[in-house]
Amino acid sequence: MGIGMDAYEQMGRELFEKSQGAPILLIGMGGVGGRIVAQIDKMLAKDSPRRDKVAILAIDTNVKDLRKLREQGIETIQISDERLVRQYLKDHPQYMSWFPNNIFLNNRGMLEGAGQIRAISRLAALAAEEEGKFRPIEEAVRKIAAVTGSGLKENIMTMVVGSICGGTGAGMFIQIPFYVKKIIQKVLAIPNVMVRGMFLGPDIMAPIQPGDLNRQAVYVNAYACLKELNAFYLLQRRDASSSLLRMEYYDYGENEDLEAEVMESRQMYQAIAKDLSSKGVAVLDEEIPEEVQEEYLKRNGTIPYDHLFLFDSSFNGGTIGQKQLAEVERMIASMAYVHLLTDVGENALSVEDNFILSTIGSNGMARFGSAGLCKIIYPGEQIMQYCSMRWITELVDSYWMRIDKRFEEELILAREEQAMNPRIQLPGIIERYQEIFLEETSGEHASMASLYAQVFMQSDDGTDFSLADRFLEQIEEMIEDATSKESLQHLGESCMDISIDQWIQSPEAARQGVATNKQSIRNYRAAVMKVIDDTKYSLPNQMIPATLSAMIQMSDRDSCIAQILGRVHPIAARYLLYAILEQTAARAREANEDCFGLELDLISTADYDISGKNPGLPIEAILGKRMNRKQMRQVLEVYEDASGRTAANLTAYLSAQLRANVYETLQKRLEKLCDLYRRFFNVLESSTEDLRRQIRELKMMGRQSSVGEQYICCSETCLEALYERFALLCQNTGAELPQESARMILRNIYGEMELELKKNNMEDRRREDMAYNNRMRTIFNQAVADVMQQKAREQASSVVEISIYDAFALEMQTELGIVREHDRARYDAMLDAWIKSKVSAAMTMAQPWIGICNTVGATTMSVYLAMHPDNAVRMDNTPSVEATAARYLKERTTPQGHAVTVLIHDNFRQNELICYKARYNLLIENLDKFKRAGEAHRYYEQRINRIGQLPGTSRESEIITVINPHLNKYWCEEGFLPSIYPSQRIVDEKNNMRAFFYALTLEKPCCVRLKNTKGKISWWFLRGMDTIRVKAAGVPIASSYADLYEAMKFNRDMKYTLLYYGKNHLHRIKAQSMQDQLEQEIYTQPIIADMIQQEKEPDDENMLDIFEKMSRSMESAHFNRLLEGLAQFIREYCEYMFDKDEVKVIYACRNIRNAIATFSKLYQRSKQEKLTYREEHLLSVFLELYEEDDMADSNAGLSKVLYDTDDPDAEAAAAKDEPGEKIFTDDYDDLA
Repeated sequence: MGIGMDAYEQMGRELFEKSQGAPILLIGMGGVGGRIVAQIDKMLAKDSPRRDKVAILAIDTNVKDLRKLREQGIETIQISDERLVRQYLKDHPQYMSWFPNNIFLNNRGMLEGAGQIRAISRLAALAAEEEGKFRPIEEAVRKIAAVTGSGLKENIMTMVVGSICGGTGAGMFIQIPFYVKKIIQKVLAIPNVMVRGMFLGPDIMAPIQPGDLNRQAVYVNAYACLKELNAFYLLQRRDASSSLLRMEYYDYGENEDLEAEVMESRQMYQAIAKDLSSKGVAVLDEEIPEEVQEEYLKRNGTIPYDHLFLFDSSFNGGTIGQKQLAEVERMIASMAYVHLLTDVGENALSVEDNFILSTIGSNGMARFGSAGLCKIIYPGEQIMQYCSMRWITELVDSYWMRIDKRFEEELILAREEQAMNPRIQLPGIIERYQEIFLEETSGEHASMASLYAQVFMQSDDGTDFSLADRFLEQIEEMIEDATSKESLQHLGESCMDISIDQWIQSPEAARQGVATNKQSIRNYRAAVMKVIDDTKYSLPNQMIPATLSAMIQMSDRDSCIAQILGRVHPIAARYLLYAILEQTAARAREANEDCFGLELDLISTADYDISGKNPGLPIEAILGKRMNRKQMRQVLEVYEDASGRTAANLTAYLSAQLRANVYETLQKRLEKLCDLYRRFFNVLESSTEDLRRQIRELKMMGRQSSVGEQYICCSETCLEALYERFALLCQNTGAELPQESARMILRNIYGEMELELKKNNMEDRRREDMAYNNRMRTIFNQAVADVMQQKAREQASSVVEISIYDAFALEMQTELGIVREHDRARYDAMLDAWIKSKVSAAMTMAQPWIGICNTVGATTMSVYLAMHPDNAVRMDNTPSVEATAARYLKERTTPQGHAVTVLIHDNFRQNELICYKARYNLLIENLDKFKRAGEAHRYYEQRINRIGQLPGTSRESEIITVINPHLNKYWCEEGFLPSIYPSQRIVDEKNNMRAFFYALTLEKPCCVRLKNTKGKISWWFLRGMDTIRVKAAGVPIASSYADLYEAMKFNRDMKYTLLYYGKNHLHRIKAQSMQDQLEQEIYTQPIIADMIQQEKEPDDENMLDIFEKMSRSMESAHFNRLLEGLAQFIREYCEYMFDKDEVKVIYACRNIRNAIATFSKLYQRSKQEKLTYREEHLLSVFLELYEEDDMADSNAGLSKVLYDTDDPDAEAAAAKDEPGEKIFTDDYDDLA
């Protein structure tokens, strides 16, 4: 039952609408494929509404590469096995039937990767699938199919990406698409599944190879991949079950039973033609017969890829140049993204599906294509980086480093003066920094006035006081609090509790009073010392904590220095630190001076001997002597004075020593902080140098744009113009550093101070210097550069964030010096021309990355100009396609006549215009890189001819050169994989015929004969001393002549050896013959004589009798071509012998024909008995081949039969430019 027109229209609508609801399965194979899908994953925002409908997987052998992909959130499949190849094959002997025979391969570990050997990748994939590692593919299909909004199971889009040049991806090139089709058919229960491919070609991969042999292997693998794919494509026109090609997951036998639902021929093809024509795509005029459609749809399930995009580094009209592989991969990812996940994809995929249907016109072979992309990009983000980074560097130079630069200039000048006058004093950073700070921040013309308000505050009386003074006052207040504790005062007062009047009442009372007072002095002294010990670190730790954690913990206290430094600009912080340090150092010196000379034990040193006889005796000894009250009073008065002065000194010592200890500790920490802040500012220079390097790189962005990208409005003149506007808006933001940045700088510098205080030696310091500088650069970037960039963006974003159209306008104004106001009409005309020239150049750059032969006619191409609605021209507040096309395009068609489709959608970026071209309907023989004269074909033939030989060395790159590049060790034979060139397939068939005829007519040392071995008769190839059993795909062939003929396409070496010996044999015959005797001798020449068998041995057979036997089993069309081949062979033989004398050639051919017929058993029997219809028809046809009328152009007659094949492409190619290959060629010399 046919589908009909209504069904087609419905399918067409679904194709156009599928992009919004259709799930997409994207698989990256090998290292290249993995990196490409990773790029696509990054392009597809995690919050995109399409994200849940897109499944991305990567298949590879490299564990490290896969780990990176998993970290990105991409599902991965590692294909490998811990066993050696030989161990795996031992466990799976069924795979030995196709795996190449090679000692090196057998001893290779499957965990080592494929290493440009495709068969290992195929084996590893089988091992992975056996272990269930391919389950993520089915899980992904189920997941994305479940979330689709359209509910159209047929709309799942599958794309496989990678390279056809390596081992891993190229090794799975055929089997993975078959596996995916199988899974989707199983999950979605649909009969037909389309799989597309995007693959990098050898020209891109070759330059990165480590040597010539690896470079050649890249071309060989690519050629082998496409030759295999082409062989599967050829199966579309014949019964796939009769093919010898076998591959995992390939249902070669189901086509016969598949009931294809097809559309009526004319309706379907007209609908496709109409749809393609509406998009500016030329289509064939002819209508496809219904029976061809049916066969086509049945065969479509037997192919790996419904459409294959290939990418080369050079192509018709251009080259991508010497680009890094990562850059190329990124561009391929961009093309895949545009092709699948944008509005271009919506349109392109529907056109593409129709192209796939339209390949009926090329017998299903025109499935190759490519794409080209050029983005016109206004790099707003990079320009913003350029402007903000440049503004920061200039801000650092003119603002942050202003005081330091002034100081450095003065220091240099002072050193020069000191060299002439040693009495000149060099300026000190502490004093001079404060002076310069006040000069720059105060006064009418102060350049840094805002910093003054951060440092100074106004008192109630209107005078200014600095935060440094306030901090110092707090120190004094805390010292005062520590020294004026009530308990301490009580102890001091107790030292003054002396009552001489009571003490002189008795010596015992005096001694008791002195003892009590001495104890009070001791208690007071102990308390003073304890206060000093307890406070000399605890107080500084409250003001300037010694550790970062302590500083953070106490940063909310008014007494902590973090309250000051964390709120001001680092320049102001340095001023405050220098001011505090200067005062702290002065006060520490003053306190030390106050401590100097204080005696803390005058009681012990006082002279209590009033008599002068025993000086130095302690008071207790004096009081033990007999004395009157007057004398006792005198002694006690001396003691009272000593005790009072001791207590007073202790009080003074407490204040002075505590101040000295506190200020010295603070001074040490302040010196560290000042030094670290100074070093931080020194690091700013090197940090800005990093920014300047980035600025220089950004300045070159227009010249260094990637392949497929055209940057606008980013020349040096444009950047300068944009920066002038940018800086103007940012001029008032210099001192406005957020407090969080100041605190971040303080915290990190404080952490460095903690480390500095713990260092024990200079070696530690030197070791840390470099690490410190690196840490400070990081702090600068985080606390200053990033913050200031964000502030600049907020302040001046309007300058940079402009539309594509405005960017074009600014670029033209800057480059040409045109101002809009001067002449509006002229300006608009010039801008219109400017924009169209840029778009035209981009369209040229978007040439598809595929080289096609010059003989190829017009190919089908889709061309798109895509943009965000913000860049479109609006009519009635709605984006207008026509008006937009008029703005950006010179013509709506390309110079080659392809219509340009303008797409406007918000899934394109606002800062880009996308020029995209997709080329379709290419045949493999159209591809320039794979033509017979190209490197790929040459290296492939060299490899095939070296298979099985011993390599020159044991190096892996050398071993590769003798390993079969195909997925099956027998696929190097044309019986499995016909030539990719249609005309060559004709030549190959003719060479098979010639080799067959030589096999039957040549004698030793090169011929083919039947031999009876152990009771079994079989064919053997005799070459010199070698006797080789004739096989096909490793299996000995049967003993019939038809089997021998069929074996020619499975025995490349035997065929070319026979052709080589046959050619030389003819040369010798001609050289030994006399021209005037040739007409009589030609029938006795060995080859002709063997055909005639006039004097035959009992086992000899006449050529016609051989053909009679072959006619019993061969398909008639195949047999007829062989029969015509014999006629061609005899004619070419005669043409060579008679130097193309047409009369002699015709005469000789007729006589040879008559002789073969006359001496045949078939002819003899025809005289005695009635022949069967088949026999009689054979004899009649054989004789008719050489009638004189036909012999006038026997080549044409031969072609008529020979080209009546099941290979229409070969017929067309041969009819066009293949007059017929002659047997006398040198092509066989290197192949034999």
